[in-house]
Amino acid sequence: MSRWGIAGVGLLFVAGVWLVAAPFATGQQPEGAVWTAATRNDVIVGAVLALLGFIGFFTVLAGHVADMYARGPQPPAQR
Repeated sequence: MSRWGIAGVGLLFVAGVWLVAAPFATGQQPEGAVWTAATRNDVIVGAVLALLGFIGFFTVLAGHVADMYARGPQPPAQR
């Protein structure tokens, strides 16, 4: 996966975290009140996006590790 792909997965994670935090950070959800439908929607969608970004990041990481193992040990660099 390219650096653009990794950046996209990171952006997906950040967008999800923001959606979870936004109703509380912007004051749209009063403290101690029952959650509104919009707050529930933001938290659920944000959690799904953050989870997908998290899973995507570790999937990319696992792919890179698998590639390193497939290449085998590399000879030391000549100085």
